[in-house]
Amino acid sequence: MNGQKFRIALLGLGRMGRNHLRVTRLDPQFELVAVVDPVANMSPADLGGAQLLRSIDELDKIDYDCAIIATPSSTHFEVAERLIRAGKHLLVEKPLCTDAVGAAKLVEQANKAGVKMAVGHVERFNPAVRKLREVIRAGFLGTPIHFSVTRVGGYPENLLPGNNVLLDLAVHDIDVVRSLIGPVKVEASICHSTVKEGVLDTAEVFLASPTGPTASVHVNWITPTKIRSIRVTGTRGVCFVDYILQTCELLGGTLLQSIQPTNPDFGRLLELYRNSDKITFGVNKEEPLRVQLSQFGQFLTNGDRGELCVGADAVAAVLLAERSIKLDQRRQSEDDSVKGSEVPSLDAVFV
Repeated sequence: MNGQKFRIALLGLGRMGRNHLRVTRLDPQFELVAVVDPVANMSPADLGGAQLLRSIDELDKIDYDCAIIATPSSTHFEVAERLIRAGKHLLVEKPLCTDAVGAAKLVEQANKAGVKMAVGHVERFNPAVRKLREVIRAGFLGTPIHFSVTRVGGYPENLLPGNNVLLDLAVHDIDVVRSLIGPVKVEASICHSTVKEGVLDTAEVFLASPTGPTASVHVNWITPTKIRSIRVTGTRGVCFVDYILQTCELLGGTLLQSIQPTNPDFGRLLELYRNSDKITFGVNKEEPLRVQLSQFGQFLTNGDRGELCVGADAVAAVLLAERSIKLDQRRQSEDDSVKGSEVPSLDAVFV
């Protein structure tokens, strides 16, 4: 450690890697000392003076405390395992791994090595999601009944091997739902491969909580317009959250008093609709990636994880995405081998 700053390395300069590069250079808790990418063409000025390395082997010659892993998801296990063995604290882009077994192994290895490892489920730090969490805890919604989540828009320009819409998109909202209501299980799922054979690009996942609330998560790479939203139905109203605009609004005809139509004609119904109580909550708009990195610094400094995704939560997001895929396979297939040993506890376990 250099003074109050953590010396950090960044692995990967793809789309998310470049975002991490930008926010890391802005955070006073960190000093970026090395960037690893085999093909990126960036000047020392672009990297803020950090060294540009072409392979992870070159990191062995660098003095650093922690690293951000923003390499392709299929490489996360190998890269993270190596850095855990080197005793480096990690912020790993989501998903932690492309399979739950690998994710669980990394968590176990990090714990044994005394390595602090967090996973970049960045929507936890979206100010609108944080506000929704406050709204639920304060009881404005009454009892939450159902969460309806939509995350759609845009087929990946570079489709990497092993990727699919559940590992790319659904893990975000599975994790958000779990962060709001606790453990869930996959009740059902429907998946589609519409553009490339064998590559899931659309999915509907149905989740249930042992405490009562349910959730439906719709994701796709097909819709040309980006939509990122949550609608939460509660016993006192319905809350609408827009991830992109970072807004949080609560609607309910009975927030202040019960209103009953005395003359239920169309005009009166429109009037009641227009006069429905509406609360727009104040949201302090911030870039979630910057907030997440700041919390990672606090995690390293004093162990305060805040809303960081760590440990079993990181594994659960992958596991539930994996179960969603297997449930859809079981739905489509009459093959007993699919229905049997591959998914023995699929219907019973909340995670």
